[in-house]
Amino acid sequence: MSIRLCQECCQWVSTRDGRCPDCQDALPETINPEEVDGRFRSLVGEVRGRMGHVRVVRRKLPSDGVFYETANGLFFLPYRTVTKRRLVEQSATSPMWTVAAVLWSPLMFLSPFLKRRELREKDFVENEAIRLGKDDLHLLPDFLSRVAGAFFLPTRNIRAITERRGQWTIERSLGSTISIRPIADGPFGQTMQQFADTRL
Repeated sequence: MSIRLCQECCQWVSTRDGRCPDCQDALPETINPEEVDGRFRSLVGEVRGRMGHVRVVRRKLPSDGVFYETANGLFFLPYRTVTKRRLVEQSATSPMWTVAAVLWSPLMFLSPFLKRRELREKDFVENEAIRLGKDDLHLLPDFLSRVAGAFFLPTRNIRAITERRGQWTIERSLGSTISIRPIADGPFGQTMQQFADTRL
């Protein structure tokens, strides 16, 4: 099982046989981003703005990210995984006290009072949004070939968008249905409904 970019469907997919599960196109093992960026830029069109932070219901690919509206459809840019180093407070009990407490049980009652606390560096893996300012929005299409899990939904391939109990369903003319949920307070529901009412 490998994760590859289908240039026809404009999405990263999980494949066993080297073909896109939606359009059945053969997928190259590697791609040169510079060769496909121009095609994706014209396909995505001008970026109109950010719609909100969402969770895409799917497996094996990043699920949390940001939805954008473009002149030609909807773009999902997943969060990136980053490692951050922080200072955390940890106990620094002497090994000698631990051995002594095991050998002589009354010391077990004293050990909480004898523990020292110290600050140590520790690595934490977190998901973080790729932040694009207004002047950087034109760079969004370039992320399609560089960030596994990103995808673009051309308006012409969207049959319907519906909402039920906070979950939005996007039906495509080619490919499986996509389900998404907002994961942060904001105007996502309003902007998605506006997109459905005015663009479909």
